[in-house]
Amino acid sequence: MSEATIERFFETYAERYMASDANAVTAMYEVPMLAVREGVAIHLGDNDALFKHLSALMEAYRNAGAARATIAAINSISLGRSSMLTMVRWNVQSDDGTAIRDFVTSYHMLRRENDEWRILSYTNHD
Repeated sequence: MSEATIERFFETYAERYMASDANAVTAMYEVPMLAVREGVAIHLGDNDALFKHLSALMEAYRNAGAARATIAAINSISLGRSSMLTMVRWNVQSDDGTAIRDFVTSYHMLRRENDEWRILSYTNHD
């Protein structure tokens, strides 16, 4: 996966996330999935659990006034042909450009047999 392809994947992810399209974002993940937030491991064993997890996060962003998320920096490390680790620094802003959040998340990516990349796990840096 080239840097441009990785960046496009996460740009699409951000667009879907900020549109609160939980179905489309859930489809970008592999299940079971592991999320690590504030040092807590969250085990999401099926699509329903993942959908509920993502929906709650999207609702929190909406309630905070978030309108868009942009990639400030992105770095990837290949873990062979079928896996990679990608670290994304996100900037989340309101409609008027006010900063809502600036944070880093690492994503463990898995390539399926059809060359489609999916998120296997993520860790929010605290």
